[in-house]
Amino acid sequence: MKKIAIALFLSAILGTSVLAGCSPKEEAPAPDTTKEEAAPEAEQPAAEEESADLAELFKKGENAFKDGIYYAQTFTMADQQSQMKTWHKGDKVKSSIVADGDEMINIIDSKTGEFITYSASEKTGMRFKADSGDSSFMPDTSMTDIASVDEQVDTATFEVVGDEKILGENCAVILSKDKATNEEVKLWVSKKYGITMKMVSKGVDGSEMTIEVTELKVGDINDSEFEVPSDVVIEEF
Repeated sequence: MKKIAIALFLSAILGTSVLAGCSPKEEAPAPDTTKEEAAPEAEQPAAEEESADLAELFKKGENAFKDGIYYAQTFTMADQQSQMKTWHKGDKVKSSIVADGDEMINIIDSKTGEFITYSASEKTGMRFKADSGDSSFMPDTSMTDIASVDEQVDTATFEVVGDEKILGENCAVILSKDKATNEEVKLWVSKKYGITMKMVSKGVDGSEMTIEVTELKVGDINDSEFEVPSDVVIEEF
């Protein structure tokens, strides 16, 4: 339930359109007006170039997830905190989250539409499969992680505000802020891999949620990582 709440919160924050409002200016004499109108035209190419650069940066992540990547994340919202480990390789994703002392494992094959979830301690679980590879029936709880951030943001509304290191990775710090509501999303994106190492979102009411990568391994993910242990009993649905 805690993870579902995080999923809904993340969708609400990142799904909100970010407004780029500015205060209206008083009318100026004809010569001055001409100069003021020329400024946006000069700035527009730079803004478009930065947007394109950000799109290319996020695109780098596609190769990392395809070739194989493992990362651990910490979710913090208000006084609640949870951790999740995730493995990606090709069409397969595996996630592990500990709740109430029990480790729950989710394995997804987006190519076949198969979703498996099981308890590591109870060694029982369920398997679901869509007839045509449609994975839309899969629960949101299996997909809430930094891998989906770039799918939910519009790079045109973001600007690079600095550079920082997280886990030794050089990251571009990217900010989007709605001046009207004070909603804010800040991302730390690895320049090498194009994946989000950290995200801090701030809501209208000032509430904050943070997702941060605490472990990272790119490449060398064994296919056996996505197999269900032989001692786990899986019920078909």
